[in-house]
Amino acid sequence: MDQNLQIFFSTVIAVFLEASPFLLLGAFLSALFEVYLPMDRIHRYLPKSKLLGLLFGLFAGMLVPTCECGVVSIVRRFLEKDIPPHVAITYMLSAPVINPLVLAATYIAFQGNIWMVLGRSSLVAACACSLGWTLSGINPALLLRRRTSNALFDPELSACAHSNKLDQPTPTLRMAHDCRNNCESPRGSRFSQVFVHTAAEFMDMGKYLILGGIIVAVIKIVLPEEILLVFQENTFLAVGAMMLLAMLLSVCSEADAFIAAAFSTFPTVARLSFVSIGPMVDIKLVFMYASVFKTRIVIALIVVPTILVYLLSILLGLVMR
Repeated sequence: MDQNLQIFFSTVIAVFLEASPFLLLGAFLSALFEVYLPMDRIHRYLPKSKLLGLLFGLFAGMLVPTCECGVVSIVRRFLEKDIPPHVAITYMLSAPVINPLVLAATYIAFQGNIWMVLGRSSLVAACACSLGWTLSGINPALLLRRRTSNALFDPELSACAHSNKLDQPTPTLRMAHDCRNNCESPRGSRFSQVFVHTAAEFMDMGKYLILGGIIVAVIKIVLPEEILLVFQENTFLAVGAMMLLAMLLSVCSEADAFIAAAFSTFPTVARLSFVSIGPMVDIKLVFMYASVFKTRIVIALIVVPTILVYLLSILLGLVMR
């Protein structure tokens, strides 16, 4: 087999195998929220203050840790349950980094450098809170695209066996009857509903993970490693190059610190920018964002973290000189 072809297939498979368990975990958690956590109960525990809501979203990852591969589907479910955007978006951007597993991995990868852990958490927190604050006050429904259900794994079709569903066209019925809001199913069937919702979420988001893996593989073949040597002597170029590399490689947050640590010849702030931007903006996330959020929200989710991480990394680089 041709070497480039072998690299292509091995990269796509590696990206999928690395990310799919976390995507499946995120789909499973979102299904649990859907079936077992009523909207009124969620709102009961949310802080009323906007500032406290941001802090709640920022540190919720310590209680519900998840990778960026799975957090998008969880947040979509949150927004569908009318969770305020400043809580949901802050959680989405911060949870893949500000959670025990990733913080421990970062500490180990950088050989006990606590400043790298604190720096990574701080950059991500700044981006998450900034975007969460900006989107606060917006109706959650205005952030989301219209959901397109998978015919084979449609929770609304599988969760309830109402006879009138067989007599009406599916699109009309979905608008007229929403099982999640108007139907009380038997308690014993909730366990099966969790798996139905999990399958629907995984099938919906998994195709974008595969597409992102294909693009990563193509870039890995086309982009020679030697080009990175041109950038490592200049902080401005090094930060930009490492951020771009993080976006292209699309490595999960549990593993990206080990990759960044391997670039020992690059400035510390460049490696910091790598582990900060990747969990918020990368190729697979762009496709996932585009499948869930409206275009202007997707643009904000890409542009705001990118600008903030670059500027804050450069500022830290100037201060550390």
